[in-house]
Amino acid sequence: MSDDPKVFVPSQPLKPGARYGVLSGFDPGTRTLPAGFQIAPPFRSVPVEVILEKDVAVTLRDGVTIYVDVLRPAGTQKVPVIVAWSPYGKGQGTSPSVMGIFKMVGLDNGIVSGLEKFEGPDPAYWCAQGYAICNPDIRGVGDCDGDSVIWDRQEGRDCYDLIEWLAVQEWCTGKVAMSGTSYLAVSQWFTAAEQPPHLAAINPWEGVSDVYRDLVLRGGMPDTGFARQLQDHSYWGKGRKEDILAEAERYPLMADLWEDKIPRFDRITVPAYVVASYSNTLHTAGTFRAWRRMASKEKWLRIHNSQEWPDYYDEANREELRRFFDRYLKGEDNGWEQTPRVRYSVLDLEGGDQVRVGADEFPPKDVTPTKYYLDGRSRALTTTAPTEEATAVYDVSSNPDAVSFITRFDQETLLVGYPKAHLWVEARGSDDMDLFVLVQKLDAYGTPLQQFTVPNQSALVQDVTERGASILRYKGSDGRLRVSLRHLDETLSTDAVPAHSFDRIEKLSPGEVVEVEIDLLPIGLAFHPGEQLRFVISGRSLLGTMMPAIREYTPANSGQHVVHTGGKHASYLQLPVQARRQAMAVEGQATQRETTAFAVELVSGPTAAGGVDDFELVFARRALARLKALIGRQGLMDLLAKDIEEGNAFLRERAKASAGKFTSGTTVLAVRGLKAAQFVHWLENSFSDENVLLAGEPEHYVIAPNPDSTVTIVENLGPHVCRVVLPGFDTAPSWATEVRNELLPESDYPFRRLGAMHLADGTVVGRVLTQFGDTDEGFNANLTCYFPAACPEHILEQHRQHLAVEFRNWIVAAARARR
Repeated sequence: MSDDPKVFVPSQPLKPGARYGVLSGFDPGTRTLPAGFQIAPPFRSVPVEVILEKDVAVTLRDGVTIYVDVLRPAGTQKVPVIVAWSPYGKGQGTSPSVMGIFKMVGLDNGIVSGLEKFEGPDPAYWCAQGYAICNPDIRGVGDCDGDSVIWDRQEGRDCYDLIEWLAVQEWCTGKVAMSGTSYLAVSQWFTAAEQPPHLAAINPWEGVSDVYRDLVLRGGMPDTGFARQLQDHSYWGKGRKEDILAEAERYPLMADLWEDKIPRFDRITVPAYVVASYSNTLHTAGTFRAWRRMASKEKWLRIHNSQEWPDYYDEANREELRRFFDRYLKGEDNGWEQTPRVRYSVLDLEGGDQVRVGADEFPPKDVTPTKYYLDGRSRALTTTAPTEEATAVYDVSSNPDAVSFITRFDQETLLVGYPKAHLWVEARGSDDMDLFVLVQKLDAYGTPLQQFTVPNQSALVQDVTERGASILRYKGSDGRLRVSLRHLDETLSTDAVPAHSFDRIEKLSPGEVVEVEIDLLPIGLAFHPGEQLRFVISGRSLLGTMMPAIREYTPANSGQHVVHTGGKHASYLQLPVQARRQAMAVEGQATQRETTAFAVELVSGPTAAGGVDDFELVFARRALARLKALIGRQGLMDLLAKDIEEGNAFLRERAKASAGKFTSGTTVLAVRGLKAAQFVHWLENSFSDENVLLAGEPEHYVIAPNPDSTVTIVENLGPHVCRVVLPGFDTAPSWATEVRNELLPESDYPFRRLGAMHLADGTVVGRVLTQFGDTDEGFNANLTCYFPAACPEHILEQHRQHLAVEFRNWIVAAARARR
């Protein structure tokens, strides 16, 4: 009799249908795909000759045979290989189901070749960059032997064996990596924890990292809608598949079965580039958990502002991933290590998101956990605890079946990090409570703000996300907990992120008031003056299902839920409030001002408005202007000649390495009291005044018009002093189609200018897109810069800051001139 607690049910072979793609059939052998080969309309063709080794047998340590497809560039040169590990069939890239998913989220199927696994790296791109792709069918899937399991250490052991087999193939350099989103990310946690010797790097792009807490029993509730979809529609094979639904029913508390489905994070030591978002209600908690707990010394985190599939297949993001792999699989000294260890986004929900904000850690050092206390009398959130006790009550079967609390911000406020709820609650008419909580942003008039995470915002997507499909529309940060499972795991919990042990049941007695802590999904959210935050507590799911067309969970609630506030039951919402003084990036490394007990404060003396920093800024600008005037244009160019030579050589080499590809970043300024036309008119009239242009940014050394109507600019691009030529700005240059993703509606942003910067030999090293559009109070300046894709991230980050400084100063100058 086996000691294995797993439950299995019969699987079924994959037959032609919605999930059956061109390469699904079992057909061992080697064939050559010539350059220009297209597997089927509407997919992109392969740009280079590719060798496809199909259904190659690989024997695992226990004798089980699995079959893999390997796609690699033709030729004799050895290449590294990237593994896409999942149960999703090797041919599903061309299946109607995957094509339908692309259509649903608004992606063109033509951006991939169809040779990729669903959610995996595209061989058409990677083979052209000197990599092989391995698409395996895993244990129990397709024609492979054995029984399939769901997110388990067994998968880690199996993938270990595959990696070591790949590393010794005659075409392989011995370097192996893993990449992919969702399931393909989860499998990387388990594989890296097994420490295969030839695994050189991983790239988990949003993935569960604890099956109990993330998939089947989040908050202790048996919400298994997506688990059912995964189990029923992903494990097609000739053997058996794990019945995780039966396991969730049989083992409702933490057990050995679930422990085996948690990666050993302390054993993940390989270089890792982790990608996350705030909005993936399936994967967000797991991705951040793995990031926090993994032991890798070389690990990077990027938090984007969209959804995993558009983000993963974005051209610029793919180029950046190549730089990471080039560094660790090819040994290229490409400056990857200068990339900030964390780059996070701040959602605005009104079109002004900040992305790729650099920091040393997450949350950034300048974030302070701040308690906002619930007041049951006023239904307000306050930073001081109410002295009087009060309650807020709802009946779980009535309408409304929730209570909420609101605070209004009177100044710019950024929340970046981990929220949590610390509540005192009571159940009337029941011995348990399923609690759901949500942090929601409201505009100044109380209207909830939301944001689609995918390009498709059609009527259909509006419909499916109205009460569900939460991964496609962001409505706020949510959390949940079954109160009888409130016991905290002291080894895993921190002040910012409570973690529950889920190993005991503690029912409530009549009249008993208990203390609970609920972790909410991490957050990056901006509030402008007048905007509000609403904290909702309910007995039902406030976001609905994770995915479209899955069964919604029905909470096990009855009676009334009572939330106690004030006095000895001071319930609060803890929010990660970022200091208003923003982080400054230096040489690509984000640094924060440390908060210490030491301080210097101006008490009296100057009568002018402002503080010491304001005075220093005025004096520094005056000194710079004086020095530039004394040295003169030619004197500055002579003085900086060596720096310019080195800086231009750097840009020329990066442009060559980028092969015409660019990466972009955007800075958005909100202006009050001045309209877009007024600023644009001032700027056009001032572009011939070198002194005005030089004053825009301290690192403007020369901005000189040339006889041919071009402008010579000497300024810093990141840490490099460069001399570039700007032919001028146009509204529709020949390369405008290349930046179409950043173009805003012309009806809203009628003032659009595009310009390209090049070196003296004609090498294009940068582009600038400026877009200005009116708002009720003034206008928005949307400023996008483009640099060769091979440039280190800090070049782009520092130029976003550069644009913020120069346009802020020019806008201020325009306003002063108008007054």
